Parts: sequence; structure tokens; C-alpha cells
Amino acid sequence: MVNQLILNGIYLPESKYDKFSCWEEPLVVSVDMISGRRVQEIRGGKIWKASYSFDSMGTDKLRQVLAVLRSGGAFPAVVLPDTSDEMVSSRFVLEDITQPTYAFSVGGKGVWHNLAFTIREEAPHD
Repeated sequence: MVNQLILNGIYLPESKYDKFSCWEEPLVVSVDMISGRRVQEIRGGKIWKASYSFDSMGTDKLRQVLAVLRSGGAFPAVVLPDTSDEMVSSRFVLEDITQPTYAFSVGGKGVWHNLAFTIREEAPHD
């Protein structure tokens, strides 16, 4: 088993079938101009971005993950980039989240499913 993502010390289950990715890109910020136009400003340097989704997760682990993601600030995370076999540790912020939904499994046990989110590195690493 390979760890793909660790959020603030919480080991997330390994995601399969192309539901995890981590890539490097320039830090770009949306800026609203006085005229009302929105432009993309490249701030320089590169950041790591990671996208993760998982079909079902236990209630305890889900609550821990959501507490970190919804904290409103930067949090430590360790990610596995697509260009390396070594994990990268940095501070990340939540960029996007799809709220999980509650469903019942075949055995009648309730589970949370369809958790998906994207995080980005807080500051450029180079």
C-alpha cells in the first residue's frame, strides 16, 4: 500500500482508478479589477496541487478529514507527486470541495461517500 495523501497526520485511504492526482503548476491568483473584469495574475514560483476523491469512508475518519479541510486556514499535508516516488511535505489550503453524502451499504450499514476535494500549496516552493 502506498500513501498518497496525509492531511495533518491523518492517513487517507489509498484512492484507486484515477481518483488521486498531484501536479506542479505556477501560482496563479484571480484578481478583480476596478472595471469589473477578472484577470489571472501569475505570482511566480511553482506550487503543488492535489486532487482526491474516495467512494466511501468511515464516519470517524471523514469527520477528522473535514475538520482539517474546513479549518479555514493552511494545514500541513504530505502528497505523492505524479513526477516523483518521494512524498512532498508542505502547507496546503483547500481550493475546492464536494460535500460528501450519506448512503446505506448493501448490508444496511450507513456510510459516507463521494468525498472529493482539491488542495494547493500555500506558497511557492521554488
